[in-house]
Amino acid sequence: MKTTPHLDHGPKILPWLAHKAGIDLSRAEALWHAARCHAETTAGETGTPAHWQAAMDRLHALIAAESLSEDAAACGWRQWTRHHKRAWAAPLAILDALTLNSVRGWRTLQRLQAG
Repeated sequence: MKTTPHLDHGPKILPWLAHKAGIDLSRAEALWHAARCHAETTAGETGTPAHWQAAMDRLHALIAAESLSEDAAACGWRQWTRHHKRAWAAPLAILDALTLNSVRGWRTLQRLQAG
């Protein structure tokens, strides 16, 4: 059996998948271990492309199920905040531009009233 120590903690995309799903990295690593065990039983041989494809497919399914269970446990708030955090994370340059335009508008109105 060929060993792959660099994949013991999961593929390089695992932290991104965990963050995207809103789960802990340690939990994602446990799901990766379960996915690898499942792939070994279904694909038979280890280290083949079919084995890694089966492991990744199972990992995606397990992460999706874990994310849904976390969403259900949070009574819908977790999903709402995940979708609406984009509005709160607007780039600072856009907020600065809006503020600057507002200040310029008020100054223009003050000059028009004074003059």
